[in-house]
Amino acid sequence: MEGAYREDLAFIHDAGHGDFARAAAGVLQVELRGRGWERGLVIDLGCGSGILAGQLSDCGFDVLGIDISEAMIALARQRVPKGAFRVQSLLAADLPPCIAVAAVGECLNYLFDPGHSLEAVRQVLVRSYAALAAKGLLILDGAEPGRVPGPGRSKTFVEGDGWAVFATAVEDRQQALLTRQITSFRKVGELYRRDHEVHRLRLVPGAQVLSWLQEIGFEVQALTGYGPVPFRQGGAGFLAAKLE
Repeated sequence: MEGAYREDLAFIHDAGHGDFARAAAGVLQVELRGRGWERGLVIDLGCGSGILAGQLSDCGFDVLGIDISEAMIALARQRVPKGAFRVQSLLAADLPPCIAVAAVGECLNYLFDPGHSLEAVRQVLVRSYAALAAKGLLILDGAEPGRVPGPGRSKTFVEGDGWAVFATAVEDRQQALLTRQITSFRKVGELYRRDHEVHRLRLVPGAQVLSWLQEIGFEVQALTGYGPVPFRQGGAGFLAAKLE
């Protein structure tokens, strides 16, 4: 569990990396209403700071957010006072009956839970199908091999108001694993606090996820992004509907 978006990186992610979740929320809202859903429960797996859950709550939907990061859940509870939130691995979460499930932001790839495996990911999709009402939706994205371009190593620097992040990403192409070394600086009072986290992801081919979804029984539409926000290189996403 250590390194699962502690306080400073959770704050920075919320402050500077929310566009993806906002765009996904917009797509999900339109798709739900296009299928006649105006109310009902939306489950947000890997909910982070509650950006997607907040937009759906503001539109009149009930929301349940699940995330392994205590710091992220604390932010989500502040943002969405009407929502329900759990600190829990999404791989182990029981899913109540719902009209939609979201798994946005590569949350199915993260190895924070030592029980992570390809079969564990597939079982999340199985449980999502079982929880969904007829005409319910699953929206998800993930990281696949080739996520890091070139020789398999990249460096990034991002800064905002009172914070900065340096990150190095290394892709092991043989093992289909991605390791991110993340150093964050956050202003606290007159000084900056430094923290370091290591995030590891299992890279899963989009074709494998598509095959699972179809075998489970979903009708699947492949996505290239969420609305105006495209997936980065090595990213794949899907909108899956339960027809029964």
